[in-house]
Amino acid sequence: MNKDYMVNDIKNEMKACIDNMTEFNMFERRPRLEKWLDLLELLYDVEVETEESIMEPESDLEGNENYVGRVHLKLGGGTLGEERVFIPEKVLRLQNISEGDEVRATVVKRVYNNNHLKNIYSYELLEKATETVESERRVISYARVLSDGDYRSLYIEGEGDDGTLRIDLEDGTLGNLNVDEGDIVDYAYWQRDPSAGRVIWIHNIDGDNVLTPFDNMGETVEEHPERFLENIRLTVFGKGESVSDHVRAMTESGGDVVHIEEASEDDIESRMDGADLVLVYLNSVRPAEVKRIRDGVRRRNAEVLFIQDDDINNIFSAIRDKLEDGYYYDL
Repeated sequence: MNKDYMVNDIKNEMKACIDNMTEFNMFERRPRLEKWLDLLELLYDVEVETEESIMEPESDLEGNENYVGRVHLKLGGGTLGEERVFIPEKVLRLQNISEGDEVRATVVKRVYNNNHLKNIYSYELLEKATETVESERRVISYARVLSDGDYRSLYIEGEGDDGTLRIDLEDGTLGNLNVDEGDIVDYAYWQRDPSAGRVIWIHNIDGDNVLTPFDNMGETVEEHPERFLENIRLTVFGKGESVSDHVRAMTESGGDVVHIEEASEDDIESRMDGADLVLVYLNSVRPAEVKRIRDGVRRRNAEVLFIQDDDINNIFSAIRDKLEDGYYYDL
């Protein structure tokens, strides 16, 4: 277990939480900070305890013990082959691993955990599935946590196989996650029972910078001026026919648009320089790239809009709101 990595990761999460804190949400953020502090204290205790108990057989350190197989997704994370080696959700996201992909898991060390010997693995994606492999797991991605007025009545909305779903977030769906109103989360469920799923991820992005399909439901969207993006530079990350259509509409509205369909690390860093607004189409950008874009935006203190909506009018309305808040022009 790499304690330094875990501590630095927690520190980065705490810093991001503090950076996004305002006078309106500071009390909502407090429980999350307290939870991270509790986790740091636990890590301190584990470090003292495991230094004497870690078993590192020479064969493990040389990477001789490994498992190769196809991935089967669980509600959170997945398992590998007949050995059912567990793959954490974070690994699935960072390596873009899906149902049926071939993965190698290599034992890098063994540790004692609650008096049981536990393998610690590194993972390598060997081959993407050549055909789409059907899975019963469904995921509502980048859903906004909402409240119906009662402090404990949190819920999300999303599109399921049979239409719009409302999922009430109760203790059983949250596990040990601390979710607040306004958070952006992913919710996984089995196709046969949407209400019995669980929140599997809390995205470290400010909910004010996310546009979902449910944000403007029932509202009349104002028409935008014909050339309202004149002299505005936009950097757009995303691919697909719908994104390309939106980019053309932005250009026709006067925008100076830089469109990145396949983003390398260098592209992510260089193409954001000088942008008045960065747009990220979440459905077509891998989670690892979303994280790099998010970090790059924060370093530049730039404006960003994460898009989970296909309606160009809603997107234009959100862009205008962003530009007005940033004083780029006076409408």
